[in-house]
Amino acid sequence: MNHLKLQAFCLLVDFKKLAPVAKELGITPPTVSFHIRSIEEEYGVRLFRTNAGGYRLTEAGEGLFHYACQIVQLQNDMDRFIENLLAGHVGSIRLGASALPAHIFMPEIINQISTAYPDIRISLEVKTAPEIEKMVALQELDFGLIMETKQQNPTLSYETIGEDSLVLALSPSHELAAKKDIAQSDVLKNKVLLHTSSSSTNHFIEKWLNPFQPSFNTIELDSVSTIKKMLTFGKTIAFLSVSLIEEELQSGILVKKDLHDIALTRKIQLIYPQSRLDNKIDGFVKRAIYDLARKIQL
Repeated sequence: MNHLKLQAFCLLVDFKKLAPVAKELGITPPTVSFHIRSIEEEYGVRLFRTNAGGYRLTEAGEGLFHYACQIVQLQNDMDRFIENLLAGHVGSIRLGASALPAHIFMPEIINQISTAYPDIRISLEVKTAPEIEKMVALQELDFGLIMETKQQNPTLSYETIGEDSLVLALSPSHELAAKKDIAQSDVLKNKVLLHTSSSSTNHFIEKWLNPFQPSFNTIELDSVSTIKKMLTFGKTIAFLSVSLIEEELQSGILVKKDLHDIALTRKIQLIYPQSRLDNKIDGFVKRAIYDLARKIQL
């Protein structure tokens, strides 16, 4: 059934005359009359009686009016839903991030999205960079923030939004804390804590230690908090981003050694499917990420 026909029918019940219905719908009175006759012919019933007071429903018209109003309302609700969806007022945004970008960016980004679009459903997956890449490529996630990896997926767009350098984190009581210049050989004499959920970080550490990697002595842990706690015992060292140990550095619980090696500098990347068509909410998410990256000045 043509939606305009049902609208004309329902409005005629309210207005009782053709002219105001035509004005409301932006059509002519004869067109309104045509729509009413069309419905009557389709169902084989008469919908209205006419008299000096205008159009009055027949018994058949009463029954049809009951359902027609529901259909019109549902259609209007659906139209509003699509309109709001395209405008970014409803729907969902699925974000993904590897460990460091999740820590640096996601709390503020999620806050901005939920403030600007309170009806948007927001979800966040925190996994390794390769896992986030795979989920974005499968369109299980809308956007991802990751540390650069060894390879790039050809179906994804990669935008560098900042850089991060790894530092050597350790306790002030560790034997290397008093050493001015840290060499690769110094690292190899110690146990290095690795974050098992940060494949990107581990890749850069291995790259920096080559060709000494075969004797690389490590302890793998799945929590940055656990790594930081282990460092306080003064027996181990770890390569971490400064942003992950800011509080510990300020309090003096940990110290850092800047190794000033380009091999330990990695890109932070925004990724999304190349086939994705931006809508209003997408544009907002990207701008929020760009603005925050400039503010942080990674």
